[in-house]
Amino acid sequence: MTIACNLRRASALGVVLMAAGLAACGADPFGETPVPSCPRTFLPTDTAQLTQFKDSGRDLTDVVFEAGFEGYKGECSYDLEDKKLDILISPEFSAQMGPAATNRSQHLQYFVALKNPGGEFIQKSVFDVDLTFPKDANRVRYTDEQVSLHVPLADVNYGPNYEIYMGFQLSHDQLDYNRRFAKN
Repeated sequence: MTIACNLRRASALGVVLMAAGLAACGADPFGETPVPSCPRTFLPTDTAQLTQFKDSGRDLTDVVFEAGFEGYKGECSYDLEDKKLDILISPEFSAQMGPAATNRSQHLQYFVALKNPGGEFIQKSVFDVDLTFPKDANRVRYTDEQVSLHVPLADVNYGPNYEIYMGFQLSHDQLDYNRRFAKN
């Protein structure tokens, strides 16, 4: 049994070394062009939380609801011939009713923005979400529909140098609150 395992390992190692050797010579042993990776996605901490207060109150008893990004599901694909990057991303967040909530439906907004390799934001879209809390629950998890980003590229190899940013669309007061009382 040990001899058979060692032979399989030696055979597998030989195939890997042969493929690596061909790749080192500039030839693709499988006849395919490598596809670049997807752009990185960021959830900045100062926009990843939302606290909605009743009127101008700032006490814990004035909280109508709180929401926080939990992550995202996403994928990307490249059209190598037309030099395009297509991104599909679905944000995931949770929300919790606060003591000042007067109804079980709440409205919030989030954004998805794209930054080019030069550091400039070239796309930003804001999306509306109406949350309804079930009668027997004060907390919900929510995954929104897929957001599509389409990016023409001069060279597809620059696709991974783009960056995607997501967060809640906040008022100045909400942003200041997050920056003062950041939850890590």
